[in-house]
Amino acid sequence: MADTTPQPRVLVISSLVATSEVGGGVTAQVLAAHSVRPHLAPTVMLGRHPALGAPGGGPVPITLMTSALEGAKANGALDAVDAIFTGYFHNPDQVRLAAGVIAEARSQRPDLLVMVDPILGDGEADGGEGGLYVSADTARTIREALLPMASVITPNRFELAWLAQTPVETPEQAVAAARQLAPVVLCTSAPTDLHDVCVMTVTGDDAFSARMPRIDPAPFGTGDVFAASALAERLKGARWRDAAARAMARISHVLEETRLAGETADLRLTREILQAPLRAPALRRVGARRPAWVMGLDGCKAGWAGVMVDLNGLEAPRRAVFERFQDAFDWGAQVIAVDMPIGFQTQPSGPSGRACERAARQRLGPRRNSVFPSPLRAALAATEYEEANRLNRAAGGQGLSKQAFNLFPKIREIDALMTPELSRGVIFETHPEVSFAVLSGAPARHRKKTREGRDERLALLVREGLPQALFEPHPFKSALCPPDDLIDAGLCVLTAQRIAAGEAECLPADPPEDERDLIMAIHA
Repeated sequence: MADTTPQPRVLVISSLVATSEVGGGVTAQVLAAHSVRPHLAPTVMLGRHPALGAPGGGPVPITLMTSALEGAKANGALDAVDAIFTGYFHNPDQVRLAAGVIAEARSQRPDLLVMVDPILGDGEADGGEGGLYVSADTARTIREALLPMASVITPNRFELAWLAQTPVETPEQAVAAARQLAPVVLCTSAPTDLHDVCVMTVTGDDAFSARMPRIDPAPFGTGDVFAASALAERLKGARWRDAAARAMARISHVLEETRLAGETADLRLTREILQAPLRAPALRRVGARRPAWVMGLDGCKAGWAGVMVDLNGLEAPRRAVFERFQDAFDWGAQVIAVDMPIGFQTQPSGPSGRACERAARQRLGPRRNSVFPSPLRAALAATEYEEANRLNRAAGGQGLSKQAFNLFPKIREIDALMTPELSRGVIFETHPEVSFAVLSGAPARHRKKTREGRDERLALLVREGLPQALFEPHPFKSALCPPDDLIDAGLCVLTAQRIAAGEAECLPADPPEDERDLIMAIHA
């Protein structure tokens, strides 16, 4: 069946360089490889990168650029785009024109995403002296007219310091400078005490860094690939810090492929390279001094399969099998997302279980059968299947599946520990298949116990930053903890991360409570 999802669109205002892999042409190429439709409005038209010699061409005259943008607007571009991206500008008039276009679009859509890549200069230009490679007037106009409209900016370290007019020699200085400039800042070549490349993601209340090995010499255009990749990831729903980490992984892959091809002046950019699945580098919270753990749990034959992630990135992710739920709780995670019902009705509110289960089935479509109706509270005391069915029916419910009844011991483990406070702040119900659907944008195509299903789910875990070695080769005896249970625990911990960040989806949006005031909701 053909994909009918609307293709995101981005208006790109930047340079066009005919024979060098830099500027707006690269931005458009990267976006297109990620199924984002670019509309490129050039600020300059050059034959090659100026560092290679006389570039040819020149700036687009302001009258011509204005006319082109007017034509784009007349064709509905401002109404249709999901984001506006700005890159290289030759003069202040071009900057003011772009700012006017953004202001006009924002007057109709105040929340329109605007990414500004402030291409001003770098700290290694001119034989190591560093400095601006646009005019000071152009740089000041970008700072004064464009930055106030930005949702996110992507400066390098030199540009961050110049725009904030403050030294950026330490991570703490980078964070302070970034918070002066925009709601979100993705700073490339951020300060680090290692011979690595560091990208820092700074928001108003948090800051994360990610690192990758430095590959020298790096051709021109890496900043263009990074910014466009981060924007594409964001348009697919990624958090900014994850978008930056994945964009960094993309740069690392592009540079390695470029090196292997023997290229020195231009990046090697093909659709295959730009679409290759990658593992994002680990994220580390700037200034963190101790771990902050979250946990994903899935029931298994030996007890509970657990995957733990340090939100601060100081410790590597871990895995374990716990004999009892109490043991997992005592491990000390701040948030636990568990694949097991929490909160039970005394009488049915509708067909097929709780409201959260009905909402989850609707979300899963072809995988809806993985969500089964939970029992009514009266049935939980039963120790025999026939008795559980009788009690559930006596309370007004339907008959229970054998699969549902087999979970009663684990359900009772959690229920005995739960309090209203824990159900609101520490222990949350989730469902791996719903988590997969939310994070990937569609339900899984294959059943989880098949090789294809395992590969499909493992690819998502790796994309979200969990190391493949955590799951494969499978570290436990399959008779005690089957491989799919550990994979499910990994999907649960991704939801635990989202819960901790306040980004998880709650099904239903306004969940009811049971007679013990426990929230009845599935989080993803």
